[in-house]
Amino acid sequence: MFRVPVRFQRIFRLRFAVLYPFGAYLVFFATPDDRSLRMGMLFMVLGMLMRLWSNGYAIKLDKLTTSGPYAWVRNPLYLGTGLILFGLVVMLKIFWVGAIAFLAIAAAYARTIRNEEKMLAGKFGAAYLAYRARVPAIWPTWRPYAAGEKWPCSVERLWQRRDHKGF
Repeated sequence: MFRVPVRFQRIFRLRFAVLYPFGAYLVFFATPDDRSLRMGMLFMVLGMLMRLWSNGYAIKLDKLTTSGPYAWVRNPLYLGTGLILFGLVVMLKIFWVGAIAFLAIAAAYARTIRNEEKMLAGKFGAAYLAYRARVPAIWPTWRPYAAGEKWPCSVERLWQRRDHKGF
């Protein structure tokens, strides 16, 4: 029986089976220009900043986070990722591929959000249900959520999440 050496095993994982062909597609079919690069980078930077801001407040699984961006939207990390993806699509001008990728990611996130909501409702009960009733899942609200425990942004938490490596 043929065994793939350990250093090559990651090539055969599903994400690489998708990412490598997608990367090859981009090399041959993306048509960026100066304007698309500037606009795409703007959205990507906004997405990274959203993720950084969110990670500075997130205390995952220990407390119900309703501070910082979590007062405006329940899933700011997913919103940040969506902005990064949108920026990549705009930057490279790969709109139909971007639409397919967006739908696939939206479906995956919808499932993830449902599972997380069940877990959070079980763990935090009425406090989470009140928060969920007032704060949208992905699209930010106009008025921040005032209830719940609040705490400041922490550079230490941000650093532990390693999201800064994206820059």
